[in-house]
Amino acid sequence: MVAADIARILSRGELVVAFIGTDSFPFFSINKDGEHVGTDIDLARLIAKELGVPVRFDRTSKTFDAAVEMAADGRADIAMGRLARTLARSQKVNFSQVYIRLGHSFLINRVEFAKISGDRAAPRVIRNFTGKLGVIANSAWEEFGRRNFPKAKIVPYPTWAKTVEAVKKGEVVAIYRDEFEIQQIMRPNPELALTLRTVTFNDLYSPISVMVGINDVSLLTFIDEVIAQRTEIPTVEEMLKELK
Repeated sequence: MVAADIARILSRGELVVAFIGTDSFPFFSINKDGEHVGTDIDLARLIAKELGVPVRFDRTSKTFDAAVEMAADGRADIAMGRLARTLARSQKVNFSQVYIRLGHSFLINRVEFAKISGDRAAPRVIRNFTGKLGVIANSAWEEFGRRNFPKAKIVPYPTWAKTVEAVKKGEVVAIYRDEFEIQQIMRPNPELALTLRTVTFNDLYSPISVMVGINDVSLLTFIDEVIAQRTEIPTVEEMLKELK
C-alpha cells in the first residue's frame, strides 16, 4: 500500500513541478533545443525517476511566490527553482532538506552610495544600510531585505530586469539578491565596474529547498531521501564557474 500523496502522483502518471516562468541559469532554463536544463531541473527529474513517472514542468508562475502557491494549493505536486525558505512560506508549505545554500549579495551604485556614506567606512554603512534597497516584489528577497536591513527603504520591483535597471539609473542605492544573479550581471560586462560595485556577505545565506504541500508528508520524506542519496551534488563554486 502506497501513501495517499504518492499514490496521487502514480495514479496521474506524472510529477507536476512548478517553476517560475523566467529562466535562471544555471539552475533552470530552456536551451536552444527547447529542453529544460539546469541543476534544479536535474533534481526534479531525479525525483520523478525515483517515483517511476515522467516529470511535467509548469512554467506559468510569474513570481516565485506564485510557484510556491501552486504547491500549497495542489495545482502542482512540488515547487522548485531557487526557492528559499522563509517564515512566510513556512505557513503554506513544507520544506525539504536544504540542497544548496546561496550567499547574499548587494549590487551598489557607486555614486548613490557615496551620497549616503560620507566619511564612514563602507562595511559599516552596508551593515547599517539606510538607503533605498531594490528587490523583486513577492520574492524571498523582499522578506530578507526587511529582516536583515531593517533601516533600509525597501523598494519592490515587478521583475529582476527592472530591479537591475533601477540601480543602474540610481533610483536605488543598491539591489539585493544572491551571488549568482549579481555575478551574472557583472561578469559579462566588466565596464559596469566603473559605476557599480558588488558586496557578498560571508554570514548571510539563502537555504534552498523543494517546496511540498503542507499535507504531503510522505512525499516530503521521499524527496528528502532522494536528496540525501544523490551521487552528483553541485557546489556553489562549480556553478559560479559556469557563469564565465
